[in-house]
Amino acid sequence: MSSTRGWSTELEGLRGIASLWVLLGHISLLIHCHILLISSPGIGVDLFILLSGYLMAKNYIERQQKEPWQSASTIKKFWTRRFFRIAPLYYLLLIIALMYGPWFGEMRDTIAHFYSGTATESSRYTDQSLANILTHFSFLFGLLPAYGFNTVLPDWSIGLEMQFYLLFPFIMLVTMRCGYAASLIGIMVLCCVGRYLLADYYQAFSMPSMILIKLNIFISGMLLAEAVRRKSLLYVVLALLGPVASIIIGLRAIPLQIAMEALMIVGMAVFLWPHAEGSLMARLIAFPRKLLNNRLSTWLGDVSFSVYLLHLLIVIPAIALLLTHTDLSHKSDFMRFATVCVVCIPVIYALAYLLFKFVEKPGIWLGKKVLAPPPAQQDVVG
Repeated sequence: MSSTRGWSTELEGLRGIASLWVLLGHISLLIHCHILLISSPGIGVDLFILLSGYLMAKNYIERQQKEPWQSASTIKKFWTRRFFRIAPLYYLLLIIALMYGPWFGEMRDTIAHFYSGTATESSRYTDQSLANILTHFSFLFGLLPAYGFNTVLPDWSIGLEMQFYLLFPFIMLVTMRCGYAASLIGIMVLCCVGRYLLADYYQAFSMPSMILIKLNIFISGMLLAEAVRRKSLLYVVLALLGPVASIIIGLRAIPLQIAMEALMIVGMAVFLWPHAEGSLMARLIAFPRKLLNNRLSTWLGDVSFSVYLLHLLIVIPAIALLLTHTDLSHKSDFMRFATVCVVCIPVIYALAYLLFKFVEKPGIWLGKKVLAPPPAQQDVVG
């Protein structure tokens, strides 16, 4: 375990993989090049969701003595930390996405002109209405089908994440009263029931930006955290109910994605399990763990949020301009994919590092300042 980060450093590597997966997946789809697994960026998003559920539960449980769950100040601290982790970078890129939305819409139409199968409603890029602005700045857009997928950013998942943060402290209070496993499985069942009681509402979303559609995967991450904490295989089995719920909810969930949800749960359990030193399993995963723990992997994890939010702002215009001004459209599928990767990836990661350093980290620091006790109180404590 990392003494500075407070979690297994493998998770940083996994976050880096998840963001790269989404980036490569969107490039392959936009350039009309199908690559097995890679061309399913939703799987990368599911990995992010699993990691989020795992980390939120793990950190909340470990802080329980210092920050009691039933305390209003604990909930305030949790929401404040999460807001300042997400909002500064999101607001900056959202402003760019809204201001230049019509231009991004033109670039998206250019791509669709070359590859009609990639066409989408470009009107969602150009919506500069007050309603679209307010719902996005307030993070309410994820609950509203008309606005849940309505900018050039892949921010439907950001709205989803913020809904999870809003509910999470209350979910933990329910687990305190009713039991951890029973509460979480019960909530999963309610999500499945809601799919049929509120069928029109569920089906109205073009992307799963509403929390009840994806809460089962967050809960799988939470159950996985308890499995590792207790060294309980039963909780790993319970976490696998998340993909079962995905089948029941069934909104645009492809069989490959559901199979990968189950595989990622098992894989995370294997990597994060506290194996006895020198045991066979510890030796088997030593090399993969080393790969996820190296300096490059942890750096990819550091910039993963910036890469995720930023990449379409670079990829869409780059592909459109390459198609218009070069012979890219005449190249083979793989050559188109490789060319766009070579052009875009260095730019995206360079900008993501700058955003991480000058926007994300200051945002986290500001959140800590907001939560710091007043100077007079600090003196008394000292």
